[in-house]
Amino acid sequence: MSGQIDMRIVNLHKRFVRNEVLRGVTLEFAKGQITVVMGASGCGKSVMLKHLVGLLRPDKGEVWSGSTRIDNLPERELGIVRRQIGFLFQQSALFDSLTVRENIAFPLCEHGMTVQRLINDKVMHVLELVGLTETVDQMPSELSGGQRKRVALARAVVLEPRVVLYDEPTTGLDPIRSEIINQLILKLSDALGITSIVVTHDLVSAFRIADRMVLLHEGRVALEGSPEEFRETNDPVAGRFLRGEITAEDLARIHKSGDDVPARHN
Repeated sequence: MSGQIDMRIVNLHKRFVRNEVLRGVTLEFAKGQITVVMGASGCGKSVMLKHLVGLLRPDKGEVWSGSTRIDNLPERELGIVRRQIGFLFQQSALFDSLTVRENIAFPLCEHGMTVQRLINDKVMHVLELVGLTETVDQMPSELSGGQRKRVALARAVVLEPRVVLYDEPTTGLDPIRSEIINQLILKLSDALGITSIVVTHDLVSAFRIADRMVLLHEGRVALEGSPEEFRETNDPVAGRFLRGEITAEDLARIHKSGDDVPARHN
């Protein structure tokens, strides 16, 4: 495992109206490592993830990609950084009117690739990685939920990013299809040396794939460490989360916040 830091956030703060979602989060993400970020709804997981790719800008704090600070970059320069970061959205976010081939080719064309043979080669290569070459000319509506996730993952890695961000990759999938996604995350990390940052509520998946785990609670880092350290922790907040227990304060906060990001920011 490399000790090189691929991405980091420093003292990150973010507020939506009166709802303070992030309250000084500092984290480092090591190159080639799978970091799983967990926490209850409203704790700031997805908000943090969107800062890493520049979809949100912090109210205070810093976001770094390698040696480049990205939170204050203009959009044109941020686009160069984003090319190195793949993003698997929670709902896959495939274009319904495009075939699988066209969906995966879209980021290649957006970044200036025009030679159709090369585009097709790259599309088939990533579809082979996720085991779905036979779907290349199908429409998203013809695919199962698990297949859509895998196509979205193929699209996320077609530009050969060094970092992939996963927002709830197993949400809505049954245990068998969830394990397929887990295996793909492990495969891509191993075969391509990708740095993976995974936001999830799925504890089975988290312990299955994580090199390192982070628990966010009320906008702050409550605990970070290896899966073994999480299993053995005496931290009361982490213990309640891992046992699935909920307090009256948790219920009040979830009712107030609704989700990690207010609907108008989704």
